[in-house]
Amino acid sequence: MSVTNPKVIDFWGISKEAPNDLLLVMTDHLEWGDKAEQGEHLLVLQEKINSYIAFIESGEIYTEIPGAYGKYPIIRVIGLYELPAQAEYFMARVTETLNDVGIGFEFELRVDERIRNM
Repeated sequence: MSVTNPKVIDFWGISKEAPNDLLLVMTDHLEWGDKAEQGEHLLVLQEKINSYIAFIESGEIYTEIPGAYGKYPIIRVIGLYELPAQAEYFMARVTETLNDVGIGFEFELRVDERIRNM
């Protein structure tokens, strides 16, 4: 499961710190590369994010996740690589747009040298 499989919700869970938050997590193990590769990476990421949004807006979230009703959905992207400027701009726009419709969005950098060196 990862950003490259847009039809799957990678992970979900209820936040221990904020029990009214329902986290929908996707993992992004892809490197950013040059400008052209960054554009391709953003398209892959956008497709996965759109799938998560559809999962929420269609109501499927309530039939697939026990206890989801009444929770605040947050889409979290866990990435292995720092965001280039183009991706930071993209993430900021996604955050702003989703917040306007009642969905949280966040990016978490999780550096793991063991995975990078595989």
